[in-house]
Amino acid sequence: MELLHQRGEIIAQRYLILDILGQGGVGTTYKAKDLQNEQQVALKALSLRRMTDWKMIELFEREAKILAQLNHPAIPRYLDYFQIDTAQDRSFYIVQQLAPGKSLAVLVENDWHPSQREVGSIATQVLNILVYLQELTPPILHRDIKPQNLILSPDGQVFLVDFGAVQDTYHHTVTGGSTVVGTYGYMAPEQFRGQAVLSTDLYGLGATLLFLLSRKSPADLPQRQLKIDFRSHIRVGKKLADCLEKMLEPVIEDRFPTALAALAVLQGEQTLTSYATPQSRQPKQSNITLTQTEERLVVEIPPVWLRTKLSQYFTIPFLAANGFLFFVGWVIIESGYYTEIQAVGFPKLLWIFGLLVTLGLIELWMFYLLISNAASRIRLEFDPTSYRFQSWLFYLLPYKNIQGRTMDIQLSGITLTLNMNFFTAFVIRSRLRKYYFGRFLTRSEKKWLVGEIKAFLDKLR
Repeated sequence: MELLHQRGEIIAQRYLILDILGQGGVGTTYKAKDLQNEQQVALKALSLRRMTDWKMIELFEREAKILAQLNHPAIPRYLDYFQIDTAQDRSFYIVQQLAPGKSLAVLVENDWHPSQREVGSIATQVLNILVYLQELTPPILHRDIKPQNLILSPDGQVFLVDFGAVQDTYHHTVTGGSTVVGTYGYMAPEQFRGQAVLSTDLYGLGATLLFLLSRKSPADLPQRQLKIDFRSHIRVGKKLADCLEKMLEPVIEDRFPTALAALAVLQGEQTLTSYATPQSRQPKQSNITLTQTEERLVVEIPPVWLRTKLSQYFTIPFLAANGFLFFVGWVIIESGYYTEIQAVGFPKLLWIFGLLVTLGLIELWMFYLLISNAASRIRLEFDPTSYRFQSWLFYLLPYKNIQGRTMDIQLSGITLTLNMNFFTAFVIRSRLRKYYFGRFLTRSEKKWLVGEIKAFLDKLR
């Protein structure tokens, strides 16, 4: 894009252009010197002739209006707003204090490798800025938190700049928030729909911290169910990783509700479980009980009986096959056909006996599956060091009691045994064995439960 001004040019007979700081969706920002007081400033310019969307004027004027109301040491102070008319164009300008230092993006490009402690400090500082913005009346949403808009000074202070995408919640409510603004990779999913809430800026912060830790754009990292899967690609402490995961939740309701909540968890003043995903996300009609703390997960699965269609569908052929065997046996005994069979010779008798035994074994196998899956109560316990898998028949009779090390578990999730969707089941893989359970749960219960267990194990690791 062609620059509006060049180095050495003087604007409004006062501001000497020294360098370009960056180009964004709304205007170009220059490093300039105020000739009246010799102070360096940030001068943001927007040309009416070069605009591609009339919405840019609204965003630019809104930025100036909101900046004039802000008073925070980590937000460069608003100094002036003016416009210049010429025969060919009209230009708009915002003047702010110049934040000392370089952007996080530039620092990483220059081979800066921040430590986890430095990343934690940046997270804390930005959260404090967001707390200030969110506690204003009405709250202010930045909507473009990214490495380019966070300046790190030589003494370690972080400054938040470029409020070109900013909105207040009052404006958002009145207009419906139809403007899609932000930067791909750092935009929360709701921003693609032109929406923004308090937790939207938390997503951008989480993506920025992920960039510092991985040195990759969040858009280049793998995703699982629309959620960035970062734990297998970076090494980070559990507390920071848990906070990152909560900030990066694609569903608004699953994120921290506010910056204050995220800050409280990051500083250890609140536990993450205080903002756990509501249990209402559990499928309706499910009687599974899931209890989770920071380091312990307990899953209680009561007997399914005939509650689900899967258990009902399996019971019908079992009863039909069982009735058929009894009918064949009754016919043989009552008709005296058994005596006639003996007369045909041993080979044919053996063949008929083998057929009946095979059918009987199939019946026993079906009976075993029915009882072990429909009439069993299951309890799963996971903690950082060990796991336990227990099962009881008819609530009382001990059936299985398996213990092992949590680090040996690989939860493969829902697998299709016998290559039939009807028999989908959970499989917990350890180093030595596989444990199957939950065949007769509904598919929605299986998906929900495997997601909860996987998420918990991921946090432990």
